[in-house]
Amino acid sequence: MKKDNKVFKLQGKVQHYAWGGMEYLPRLLSLPNPDNKPFAEYWMGAHQNAPSDLLVEEAGTVKTIALDKYIQQQPEETLGSYTMGRFGRLPYLLKILDVKDMLSIQVHPTKRNAEIEFAAENKKGIALNAPDRNYKDDNHKPELMLALSEFWLLHGFKPYLSLEKLLLDTPELEFLAPTLAKHSYLGLYRKVMEMSQAEVNKVLQPLLDRILPRYNMQELKKSEEHFWAARAAHTYNEPGKIDRVFFLFTFLIC
Repeated sequence: MKKDNKVFKLQGKVQHYAWGGMEYLPRLLSLPNPDNKPFAEYWMGAHQNAPSDLLVEEAGTVKTIALDKYIQQQPEETLGSYTMGRFGRLPYLLKILDVKDMLSIQVHPTKRNAEIEFAAENKKGIALNAPDRNYKDDNHKPELMLALSEFWLLHGFKPYLSLEKLLLDTPELEFLAPTLAKHSYLGLYRKVMEMSQAEVNKVLQPLLDRILPRYNMQELKKSEEHFWAARAAHTYNEPGKIDRVFFLFTFLIC
């Protein structure tokens, strides 16, 4: 941040989510981690849940000011009139991630839906850091990712013909092909998300019985959907409850 031709240091915030690694971010930030806590994300921005601190030296001492508060005090001087007029805040959040374990599937809303649902959860009095909170802010969260090392991502639904072929070629999932043909992607997604847990277990257990031995023998490649389905089984499955997210490893582009 600059003011009066001075550069001020920003100090970000670490998020200790369970899926994070324990070495990369502590090493990057020169922070000790004697308890081997997961350091999942380093945030640099003005998000109200974890705003960065602006370090300001005055009279030989250094004081900290939360970046969101600093921007609120002098918005146009900090962001410029155009950015302030259009967004009313710092319009991005820089994150550095260290992903050790698989992340959950995320579905981002439209900007309008985010505003409506964020306001609705506020009205209900749900705390911003509550585990059952869905909308932490009123943004739609378009994302730009730059991978610093090997990183595999599921992104968007497969083209129709590719998805249809994969369903027909997978015995355990062949029953879904007519749903895709009749109701397209929405109907297919709705069907697997609304299935009872007993149905999910009945359909997916044979598939896992078939692919888990191959995964454990390191016979599956990371470019194969079944590799990630098997990895997710080790990560998310609970006794007697197969996570229905495994359907999405077939539906989405790997």
